Amino acid sequence: MKKRYLYIILLICSLSLSSCSFLKNLTTEDREEEAWNIEWDSEAGGKPIKNKRDSKYHNRNTTKIPKTELTEYCKDWIGTPHRLGGTTKKGVDCSGFVLNVYKEVYGISLPRTAQEISKAVIPIPEKSELKEGDLVFFNGRKNKVTHVGIYLSNDAFVHASTSKGVIISSLNDKYWSKIFYFGGRYPEISNKIGKNKKGKDNKEKASLK
Repeated sequence: MKKRYLYIILLICSLSLSSCSFLKNLTTEDREEEAWNIEWDSEAGGKPIKNKRDSKYHNRNTTKIPKTELTEYCKDWIGTPHRLGGTTKKGVDCSGFVLNVYKEVYGISLPRTAQEISKAVIPIPEKSELKEGDLVFFNGRKNKVTHVGIYLSNDAFVHASTSKGVIISSLNDKYWSKIFYFGGRYPEISNKIGKNKKGKDNKEKASLK
């Protein structure tokens, strides 16, 4: 029985080190993530989803995110609380969220932790080359992936934050730009962008409605 408890403790520690943990020596200001208030466009036809920074940052700039199957699926996860080792809407960690999205939107099964996922992707050297559905990795400790999110567009990405749950953030925010590690594309994703997990094109699907 004691060995079982020890195994569980070690497993939790392992998850905490590889998923959704960050630098301990960042200043309080650096650790304060910039959340975004989201105005989802309720109309059909591919109109953009508007995202606006929290008013307390006194920045009213917006970024437009195209309405796609990916963003529509992620929309239902916004606000889900963070839970280490979680994989459901009752609570989810960063890799658990990415696993759900890839499975339901693209029909792809990913490894369980952020670090394992990072080893399975093709690195993308420049941020400008990132496309919707690509993965973005962050290193809260030296040369070690500790967090993962999914790139949307216009430098915005969706992820399960340890402090705010599932939110949309910007790669240009001070907090995230400081610990951004690299972007990556899962080998199977290239021919699935813009398609659902059954391989049907979204535009074709929409025209049948």
